[in-house]
Amino acid sequence: MPYPVRERTAPETPPEAGGAAPGPDDGFLLQHRPLTRSEAAGIMREIRKSPDITGYSEGEWTGRRDTFALIDTGTGRLAGALLVHHLAGRWSEMAVVFLFEEYRGRGLGLRMLQGAIRALEPADRDLLLFFCSSGMGRIAGESGFDVLAGEAEFTRGSLRRTLFLSVLYKAQWLCNAYRLREIRRKKREFQCSFAFKVAVMTREGAR
Repeated sequence: MPYPVRERTAPETPPEAGGAAPGPDDGFLLQHRPLTRSEAAGIMREIRKSPDITGYSEGEWTGRRDTFALIDTGTGRLAGALLVHHLAGRWSEMAVVFLFEEYRGRGLGLRMLQGAIRALEPADRDLLLFFCSSGMGRIAGESGFDVLAGEAEFTRGSLRRTLFLSVLYKAQWLCNAYRLREIRRKKREFQCSFAFKVAVMTREGAR
């Protein structure tokens, strides 16, 4: 089950009854909820084509993880989705920030990430984001993350972070048969190296 996140009550983003937080009046609504099975199928189908995202299973998109859905209110269609993987040690990974191709280039990925960060603030978690693309690094930086060169910079001088990343994180992240199959397939078909860079936002040092 997802880590319970209390609804944010700050007046600038009042949540609605269904867990939806309205943004600017431009026809998009970010909802804090699991995806439906059909929504999850669409997201998974597109992510399977991406060499930059390893993949999350239907069960994770539909309730086992903490998820956000960006809705095009004009059509009722899912424009994108964000998945948060809550981990031991009070870390949460912003694991997937995904937009369908026709919705890219409008700043909606930044909106999703910032909306999820606001929703998670009351839970007081440290946040991680692993990424390959320069665009994702830019979005992370604009959202207040410290963008690092890689895992070595993240763990340097910290036994706690070293143990978390090498033991706790890998055990929790790899504990999924679908993800392991997708990693093997993408390495074979796309020659993916999955050489991720790291972005971090801590409770002590969040901007």
